[in-house]
Amino acid sequence: MGRCMFCDIIARREKAYILYENDDVCCFLDKYPINKGHVLVVPKKHYEEFSEVDSRSLAEVILLGQRIARILEKVLKPDGITVLQNNGIFKDVPHYHMHIFPRYKEDGFSWNEPDLEVSGEYFELFQQKIMEHLSMD
Repeated sequence: MGRCMFCDIIARREKAYILYENDDVCCFLDKYPINKGHVLVVPKKHYEEFSEVDSRSLAEVILLGQRIARILEKVLKPDGITVLQNNGIFKDVPHYHMHIFPRYKEDGFSWNEPDLEVSGEYFELFQQKIMEHLSMD
């Protein structure tokens, strides 16, 4: 693995506007925000994918994300809050992170949903497959 921008921020080798940290997580302003107040929450341990993150770090990320969302609502009075994270080829930094950012009507951010039709048969088969895997864990 090469250098990781988020690991460098956590180690203070890279400049960032850190809002909060504890032994497990670090939270800072996104350098390339979707809206002002865009915050990233990252585990201090380096994990590339959501599925790799240990339970303690993951719990800390989601709980801190909730705290940040509440604070953004109070301070910025947005129309809403978006909480998201990307995996695989869709993430821009190879270190698991959660985005929390304020949303405003007409802010230009969008989620384009494809026009996808799914049959009841597919839902039933997929439900069964996932439930089988859940019972194995």
